[in-house]
Amino acid sequence: MSETSGSPAGPDRGATAASWWPWLVLPAAATALVTTGLVLGAATGFGFRGNAEALVNVPLALGFSTVAAGIWATRPDTAGLRRLGLLYSVVGLASASAIAANVWAHAAARPGIGLAGGDLAGWLGNWVWALGAPPLLALGLLLYPDGRLPGRRWWPAAVAGLAAPVLLVAGNVVGATEDSRSAAWEAVGGAGFLLLLAAAAAGLAALVVRFARADSDSDLRGQVGAFLLAGAIVVVVSALPDANTTAHAVLTVGAGVALPATVASAVVRHRLLDPHAELAARLDAVNASRRTLVSEREEERVRLRRELHDGLGPSLAAIGLGLRRLQEDVDPEQGVVVTTLADEVQRAVAEVRRICDGLRPEALNELGLVAAVTAAADRLSGLGGPTVTVYSAGVPQLTPAQEVAAYRVVMEAATNAVRHARAERIAVRMHWEDGLVAEVEDDGVGIPGGTAAGVGLDAMAERADELGGRTTVARGAGGGTLVRLWLPAGAT
Repeated sequence: MSETSGSPAGPDRGATAASWWPWLVLPAAATALVTTGLVLGAATGFGFRGNAEALVNVPLALGFSTVAAGIWATRPDTAGLRRLGLLYSVVGLASASAIAANVWAHAAARPGIGLAGGDLAGWLGNWVWALGAPPLLALGLLLYPDGRLPGRRWWPAAVAGLAAPVLLVAGNVVGATEDSRSAAWEAVGGAGFLLLLAAAAAGLAALVVRFARADSDSDLRGQVGAFLLAGAIVVVVSALPDANTTAHAVLTVGAGVALPATVASAVVRHRLLDPHAELAARLDAVNASRRTLVSEREEERVRLRRELHDGLGPSLAAIGLGLRRLQEDVDPEQGVVVTTLADEVQRAVAEVRRICDGLRPEALNELGLVAAVTAAADRLSGLGGPTVTVYSAGVPQLTPAQEVAAYRVVMEAATNAVRHARAERIAVRMHWEDGLVAEVEDDGVGIPGGTAAGVGLDAMAERADELGGRTTVARGAGGGTLVRLWLPAGAT
């Protein structure tokens, strides 16, 4: 069944099931590495309970590799989102590699195990951790949630965020190849750690700025606030001195869970990392503003109609009546002038009535929507054409804007059916289904294929669009035409 709508849908760039499959390799690889590390560590007595640095990699690896897959699956079309996808991919895989490498090196060093590659795993474990949590703290806080800096003045923080993991990696990679770790490379690593703390502090400040700029009732503010809290916890825990205790391990792991959980919530629930989420939010705001303007316009029309109908109209009618009476008391020559004036006043009264009906149909004020449509249907049926029957159930009190839009659309559709459908019966049905549903269906010849929408159909679609609704025109069950209007419950 072909159907045209007043609100054509655009292409969907969301993450479909098909687009997810190629990127599942990221969480799959991270899960495999983490599982290897945990199983091997449990078998060889690695001692996870007191090793917070190893345990924190578990939520980082599983959480951010999954979030990265979700971002790539949306086919991000902005540099910022691709930047976040790359960052989260590196964090997830590096964290997973760190836990697997450290446990492998530990197991290979134990007598009787016989695992090969212990030296390579130990060398990898010495530095790969610096590509896990450090970039997340140094850059992740600064770039959340859209992958862009809060402003141009934040570029020094971005440079520090890039330099910190580089120095940490360099200090550990080169230092690990030396026979004895030199003081120079210790200094490089120390500088990297200081830059990391500075960049993380700048990232927290950036989140505060974003939080302050966001609308107080927006999803963006809530998610930035949650990420800010999680980031602050991670930064504080990272700055604590190492203590191989169970309490410290639990605290560190909890902090590690907070960041990916917050980002995942933003991606799944609030679509903050969706490439079109910002545009969608702006469109929602524009549509809400338009509905408010339509409502205010309709209320002003009601007020203006009342002023014309109850004020100017009766005054003009009284003047016209007085002029008619004056005709009897003046001579014929003056009577011609009085008659002309009285006729002009009568035309003015008719014009006021026409304007009032254009502002808001009088029947809506006197009868309400259902009764007004029924009365109009009776008049159409009396023209000798098709029979127009109205069915209604459960239609509540509507706003003025909703009443006018529904009345105009229904009457336009019914009038078109009477004039062009060559129908015998026209049914008008109105009911409530998460909003007002009004249908006009005839048993006529239908709309020929390829027929372009006329002014009437465009006007019906525009009236629905103004209130966030839609108008569709389709082939009816009996072969005629079905016009369907839906206005949402929240339309004002």
